[in-house]
Parts: sequence; structure tokens; C-alpha cells
Amino acid sequence: MEIIRINDLEKYKGMPKVNAKPVNEASARLGAYVQQLRTKRALGVRGLATRAKVDPSWLSRLEHGRIASPDARSLWRIARALDVEVADLYLEAGFGDAQRLPGFGPYLRAKYHLPPEAVAQLEAHFALINDKYHTTQQADEEQISA
Repeated sequence: MEIIRINDLEKYKGMPKVNAKPVNEASARLGAYVQQLRTKRALGVRGLATRAKVDPSWLSRLEHGRIASPDARSLWRIARALDVEVADLYLEAGFGDAQRLPGFGPYLRAKYHLPPEAVAQLEAHFALINDKYHTTQQADEEQISA
């Protein structure tokens, strides 16, 4: 076993630091939601991980928003362990919307194996198109009802 002395720490100063920020807003929301549910039930990370049969370090990373695309089976296990609806966690993870349809981001990642930057660009483009046609549809409906 190597012993590291204080004087030796200088060589580690230039090493890249671990990014402690959430990978995206959806991951941060999901993590905060799971953490809130866990703390309401007075469970520690290890306690919930044991109940859900998931790795405690994975659960910690999930709660801190550091997992961009969590495994659906693991979320199912967490939901069962917390006694909440699985659909609630799936919705927070971006796996579906209120009509139980899959979200655009998870579909793109699963179907085309795109990097997060490409998915974000496509989601933004899709949002613009959706806003354009949704606004047009609302205007048409208002003209019909007038």
C-alpha cells in the first residue's frame, strides 16, 4: 500500500476534478424527487439501496443528478422499495408523458444512440416546431369558434 505524504499532494493539484453538477435538469429533478421520498421514509442511501437491490453508489449518483439515463428496471425497483407508483419515477426520468407515451429524449437515445448534446439539440428543434404548430392550431380553433 502506498502512503501519500502531504508534500506529495502537490502532484495531484493538476488532476481533473470530478464534476459534481447534475448532468441535466431532468436528472436533477429525478434525483431530488427520489431523495425527498427516501428522506420522508427515514431511509438512508444504503437502506434504500438494500431494499431496492441496487448499488448504493449508483443510488447516490442518481440522487445527485449524475446519471443521464437511468435504467428503467432500477427505477422500478426503487419505486417498489419506496412504495410509490412506478409511473411517477418514469415520468420524472423523462420516460413518458401524462398520456403514457414515451418522451422524445429517451426515444432518441434508445433508437439512435445519440450523445446528450445531439438529443438536446433535437429536443429544442422539436419544441420550436411543436410551439409553431400548436400556436397555429389554437388560432384555427379560435377562428372556428368565433
